Amino acid sequence: MVAKVNAKRSVELALSGRSVGNVTIPPNHEVPPVGQVVEIRYLYVTGPGGALYQPVYLGLREDVAVEECTLERQHIKYRAAA
Repeated sequence: MVAKVNAKRSVELALSGRSVGNVTIPPNHEVPPVGQVVEIRYLYVTGPGGALYQPVYLGLREDVAVEECTLERQHIKYRAAA
């Protein structure tokens, strides 16, 4: 979910009210407003409570409610241990 619109075409993302990082919005997409559910592809999360690594904005999600945007309900890919 979009938590904040930043300068230079990027937004801050949040799950369960906790920031999980920022993503740049490509020029072929409108910048989504705060509170909008969006779809992001990412490589991994840096660890529990960590941030998204290499996020890519894919677009809006009209089929997902804001209430579903929680850490518990997402299938999060964490970075493998070294």
